[in-house]
Amino acid sequence: MTEKEEKAEKDVYSYLRGFFDLIGEDPGLEVETKLPDELYVNVQGESDFFSGEKEELTKSLSVLVKVLLERQYDMDRDVQVDVNGVKLSRRKNLERFAIQAAERAKTKGKKVRLNPMPPIERKWVHVALTDSEDVETYSVGEGENRRVIIKPTEE
Repeated sequence: MTEKEEKAEKDVYSYLRGFFDLIGEDPGLEVETKLPDELYVNVQGESDFFSGEKEELTKSLSVLVKVLLERQYDMDRDVQVDVNGVKLSRRKNLERFAIQAAERAKTKGKKVRLNPMPPIERKWVHVALTDSEDVETYSVGEGENRRVIIKPTEE
């Protein structure tokens, strides 16, 4: 990790710590670079503020952090804000599923069509299988019907 990336992670942490202080919350914060182009932020809290479905909160914080990175560091990153590790758990499950689907595609010699999923989840599938020499992935469809196809590579 470069010095610039380390400073950016520290500044994101400070920025979010200040935000939560202003609203009277004291969550645990974890900020780390997951991929060369992705910053992962896990907000861990036990108050009612962090319970239940927090999609709007995570989207809003992701936008704020993305703007900070772009303006202060000229960094274009996918920012994933998670609450209590829910997205990370989903990501790991999806990566395992993608690997199993790739094995099916390779064994049967046929394409495997995954269910439609949001863009970030499709990216996780592509990244999980990027080093596989036995299969290739691509997305098809439009909007909410966009899905990943896992296809055995032709030899």
